[in-house]
Amino acid sequence: MMVKKLSWLAMAGLVWGMGAGAHAQPVYKWVDAQGKTHYGSQPPPSNADAEPLKLQSNNGSTRSVSSSSSSSGKPGQQYNADGTKKIPKDVQEFGEGVKKALQTVDGKEVPLNCSAAVDNIHYQADQMLEVGQKNVRDGYMKQADFDKTAPKIREARGKYSLSDCQSSSGNKKLFYQCMSNSYNHVMGCDKEHKHD
Repeated sequence: MMVKKLSWLAMAGLVWGMGAGAHAQPVYKWVDAQGKTHYGSQPPPSNADAEPLKLQSNNGSTRSVSSSSSSSGKPGQQYNADGTKKIPKDVQEFGEGVKKALQTVDGKEVPLNCSAAVDNIHYQADQMLEVGQKNVRDGYMKQADFDKTAPKIREARGKYSLSDCQSSSGNKKLFYQCMSNSYNHVMGCDKEHKHD
């Protein structure tokens, strides 16, 4: 039996793809001088007008960037054919911006710090699981879909340890070095430094 290995990017996409896309790092939105909208995990250049964005309210429920409307023009929730809630277009666009930002690796190279790298990897994997559970609770993801993805995230999380980092070489060592920078996400480091 052949087991297909899912990358961090694919796993995060399955869990975060429901539009919530939340993670612990701050996300900024700004419009540049040419009118182009940008999203990033780091504050923009000082001459840009940025706003930090949050996707969760104080009570833990997902807050969209704007309210959705039913076809009658009144606020209302729309549903997909499988019974999950539809994600408003602006939240989908925001999610795509977040995904793009998380796939970008910070240009500042930091020295390898195995402890920090493993902590970052484990924390981000735990965040993916939390967001997935929240998406199930809020109706944006089916429990069965989460149940298929969660074990893969837990398995991937378990493969990264202090001893594994210390004995790593090649792209895997570069991945750990990339994850030593707290501005980086596993999606970006995995994309940049593919390893087994």
